[in-house]
Amino acid sequence: MIDAELDAVMQGKMNDATSKVLKEIIPDGLIKKFPQNNLSAMVMTGAKGGVVNQTQISALLGQQSLEGRRVPKMQNGKTLPCFLPYDPNPRSSGYISDRFLTGLRPQDFYFHCMAGREGLIDTAVKTSRSGYLQRCLIKQLESLIVNYDLTVRDNDGSVIQFMYGEDGIDVINTKYLDKFEFLESNFNSLISSG
Repeated sequence: MIDAELDAVMQGKMNDATSKVLKEIIPDGLIKKFPQNNLSAMVMTGAKGGVVNQTQISALLGQQSLEGRRVPKMQNGKTLPCFLPYDPNPRSSGYISDRFLTGLRPQDFYFHCMAGREGLIDTAVKTSRSGYLQRCLIKQLESLIVNYDLTVRDNDGSVIQFMYGEDGIDVINTKYLDKFEFLESNFNSLISSG
């Protein structure tokens, strides 16, 4: 219980410190600034990558977490054999102050792999669960048909909805519902094509 409270406090403090460091470094603390820095240009224009990628390459990786907590200690009080038992140093609990640009220490790489593996497993499990839920929904709804009178009916002809979607809006054309200026300026072409 005490370990969990200490873990939460330490993680909060380390996250605050990391945020302050990243605020100073990205984007103004870089040696090459935005237009000349190709990585910054890709991220800021939205072409490729994100702020997390930029910070991990240019600044630091930060706290690695497993199941929402810092890296847990083993029975002997160590997270890895290379650290002292019950070492209070944030680095021994998975805080990585190195970056990909200059390279990671072996311990940091190990912690990062632990967190990355958990992310891969979560992604795989979520994919299978959401796929199964989608299959169940489709199987239940496969007998529903939208008729020419815009009613939704079951395979025996029972009315499920008197108007498709209960509002009669064609979902294919909903992107135009809030673009009234576009509709007005293209009124003639829309009328002739529809």
